[in-house]
Amino acid sequence: MELNKQVVHMFVRELHVRDFDQTSPDITKMHRIDIEQHPDDPHVFEFTLNFMFAHFGTQIDGIIEATILVSSDDDTVDVLTELQSDEKMYAVPLFSKASALIVKATEDRGMFPVILPVEVWLED
Repeated sequence: MELNKQVVHMFVRELHVRDFDQTSPDITKMHRIDIEQHPDDPHVFEFTLNFMFAHFGTQIDGIIEATILVSSDDDTVDVLTELQSDEKMYAVPLFSKASALIVKATEDRGMFPVILPVEVWLED
């Protein structure tokens, strides 16, 4: 289903960076996406991405929120159901922001920047 999308507003609600004792050479990543339809406008959706990334003894977690306008040319489509059916793909702008924050946070800590392609978030 083709939906028309436009990110209106995106911001970082929280960002935490912590050291931890590394016990595995593997990347640890987790995320949760919440999508809510605005009660006053059926074309406005609030996306919230809660994410955590840990590697090389550093853990970065945070919350990113975005307001996205979404509509469909087909009036029979339930847009919220469609968004929830493929939420990862519709949340790519938020994953992109999370990856950029991880690069910046690791670089600011004096480490070499950890480059995290958006595709890593889409893997199960």
